[in-house]
Amino acid sequence: MPARLSVVLVGAGAMARNHARVLAYLPGATVDLIVDVDEERAAKLAAQLGCGWAADIGDGVWDAAVVATPPETHVELAVELLGRGVPVLVEKPMALEVAEVEAILKASESLGVPVTCGFVERFNPVVRTALSILEQPPIHIVGVRHSPPNPRTTASVVHDLLIHDVDLTMVLNPTGGLARACGTSWAAPSGVTEVADVLLTFDDAMVATLSASRASQRKVRCLSIMTSTELVELDLLRQDVTVYQHIDHPLSDPGPDYRARTVIDIPFVRQSGEPLALELEHFCALARGEVDMVSERSTLLAPHVAVSRVAA
Repeated sequence: MPARLSVVLVGAGAMARNHARVLAYLPGATVDLIVDVDEERAAKLAAQLGCGWAADIGDGVWDAAVVATPPETHVELAVELLGRGVPVLVEKPMALEVAEVEAILKASESLGVPVTCGFVERFNPVVRTALSILEQPPIHIVGVRHSPPNPRTTASVVHDLLIHDVDLTMVLNPTGGLARACGTSWAAPSGVTEVADVLLTFDDAMVATLSASRASQRKVRCLSIMTSTELVELDLLRQDVTVYQHIDHPLSDPGPDYRARTVIDIPFVRQSGEPLALELEHFCALARGEVDMVSERSTLLAPHVAVSRVAA
């Protein structure tokens, strides 16, 4: 078994606590330090993990770092850690501005230090199942990612939720470059965008219709992938897949009755683990040099460019 990586977790808010929960039982990593400007919060999380805490990253050096702080702080923290030779997982979005995302990626490239982003849905077992069974490239993807209100979140729903399905669209259609992005949104009285519906078109003519909301009364995570031969529906919460294949439109004889006949298949989804645990295992492999850092880095910019066009 590979040696356990010494990890610094930067952040002690809700997202950081979720990372801490998984890192606590991950075989390949040990959290050595919690860093947060809120010292009381950092100390409380550190006590739960049995590790140290600090108000800033100081001059320490670790095997890997997870940055789960507010997005506006990501670029400074990520670039500093990369400069120390520490591989970094930056929670999504990597930054709110494309230029800042590019700065993080440039630092990673010039220093030869791995970096990745918290696109956790890439590791959802149903996404992996879909990638293994799709027989033709997608022509239309429909995504619905709705959640009840979350008053603690100050980032736009575009950067908070929509970016996941933008990323999945690009994972499922890796050869199509984004041609056009348009949409509409609704902002709460606070001024924060809470609902966004967007339409993306790609160079290969594929279309994606994506809806994100933090104003719903229930949590929904669904993705429908239509090809020329099948419709693959994913429930990312329940982790199940349903495949539909249309057969024909028979007319009854006698009479004008009309039917649509469809074959329905429910493929087996291998439950290989919690998506966040799979993501962190992947990051540990990246930090150990077992995953190609150039290929990893090449997938991180495009989703941020797309959501910047939507947010604008």
